[in-house]
Formats: sequence, C-alpha cells, structure tokens
Amino acid sequence: MRTPTWEASVGALAAFLNTTTQVYMADLFTITLSGGTVLRYSGSDVAVTVNSNTFALGPAITRGKTKLSVGISVDTLSLNLMADASVSVNGVPLLAFIVSGGLDGARVSLERAFAAGPGAAWVGTLPLFGGRVADAQASRYAAAITVNSDAELLDVMIPRNVYQPGCGNTLFDGACGLAKSAYSTGATATGATDAARTTFNTALGQAAGYFALGWAVGLTGPNAGVGRTVKAFSSGAITTIQPWPTAVAIGDTFTMYPGCDKTRATCIAKFSNVIRFRGHPFVPAPETVT
Repeated sequence: MRTPTWEASVGALAAFLNTTTQVYMADLFTITLSGGTVLRYSGSDVAVTVNSNTFALGPAITRGKTKLSVGISVDTLSLNLMADASVSVNGVPLLAFIVSGGLDGARVSLERAFAAGPGAAWVGTLPLFGGRVADAQASRYAAAITVNSDAELLDVMIPRNVYQPGCGNTLFDGACGLAKSAYSTGATATGATDAARTTFNTALGQAAGYFALGWAVGLTGPNAGVGRTVKAFSSGAITTIQPWPTAVAIGDTFTMYPGCDKTRATCIAKFSNVIRFRGHPFVPAPETVT
C-alpha cells in the first residue's frame, strides 16, 4: 500500500478509504522549477489546501494514466495544459513561459487528495507519480508535457566507480562534502541579455572562468526561480548554455554558484577539497604498441 504524503491525522486516510463508499477526489500537481520555485495547481474545479499548501486553480490540466508494476522501468506521464494569459509565472503567461524553456529541468509530482464530498474537509493525499520533465511543447492555447519517472536516473551504462582522471563527485553532493550555500554569490544584471537571451553583464569581479560550469538562479524579475547552467564567465559577463525564458533586464538579481571542471588542480586551488577528490589523474594513459 502506498504511504500517504499527508493526512489529517495518523491513519485517517486508510480508515476513511476502508469505510466510505462515496469518495470525492482531486489531482494535485506540484511543479518545481530548476531554480527551486514551486508551482502548485489543482486538477479539480476548486482550489485545494492540504498540509498548509494551496493548489490553485491555474491551467486546465488533463493527464494520462499512471500504473503500478513489478520490476524497474521508466514510466511516463503525459500532461495537457490549457491556459489563457491570466495564468502566469513571474508575470509571464504560462504557455509563453513553457515555449521559452521555463520547464527545462523541472520536476513534477502528482498526488491525489480524498474527501467525503465537495466542500468537505480533505482527509489525506496519496502519491501517484513523480519525475522530471522530458519534453514540453506548447501552442497558442495548450501545452503537451511528457514527464519521465525517477527510474530514468538508473539508466546509466557505466559502473558507479571508474578509473578516470576527472573527479567522480558532483560538486556539492554528499561525497564532495562542500556546502552549496557557502559558495553562493549575489549578482545584479548591469546590462540586458543579448539577442540570444544567454549573455548579460554584472559587476562580479571573480577571475575569468570562476562561474563556468556553475549555476545561475533568478531571484527577481520574470526569470525568478529559473536556473541555468553557466557556459562562460569573463569580466563580469555571464553566458549560459540555454537561453533564459525571458530576456534579463537591468536590475534583475541572481544567485550564482561556481562550477568545477573535475580536475585535481581546481579542487586544490578553488575549493581546497583535495581530500575528497575521487579522480585518478596519475593512472598512465593507454598506449598502443605498433
């Protein structure tokens, strides 16, 4: 049996479902953007508040089926959203936000809430699906979103530990051991993005390349809550790999995190963390005898 994500009291949901013959249900969708901003929408015809979180009446959402199976497989969930300009994210219409790549790297979770009837108190919620956005296509009035389950992360063709020159850790993960918050830096845009919406200027004075391969998260403006991987940094100019959903304007603020190129030299000079370095730079390179 699935464990409730929330219930009014311990055991209340199981008791309710075992004794009630008429049940009112509502799908609850939680979308967590790459920068951490959380969007909550109700799939019912009313807004739903459970566990101090309100799922608003936003876009009209229909979804495909979910399933339970034995074994490990990558399941998918199909969502169809219909919305007009009144449904927005940071002041940008939702569909325009999706077209601009606002859901890149976003996570989606689906829960179902239960009550005795319309207007009755919600008894609890059960998780139905969770995963990452794999594809998002939008037209003028609707968007089609495909979400892959978290089992997709297991689809890796190499063993966990390999002999390679570069470090096997991900910066700021448990094996790396560094606190991400200790390396955050605030930045304010002093110039708007270029035509490609990837490069904007700041007054940051770190050395060239300091934020390359790092992460930029919008704090204010229409890109608030959206994150992008930094491609290059030089003389205060930040270039991201993907364009921002909306052009960055002068005065927009960001939280910046440095990047790591996985080399031992960077681990020593930039992070003073060589004790946790998991690369093997001194393994001899393969040679071919002719």
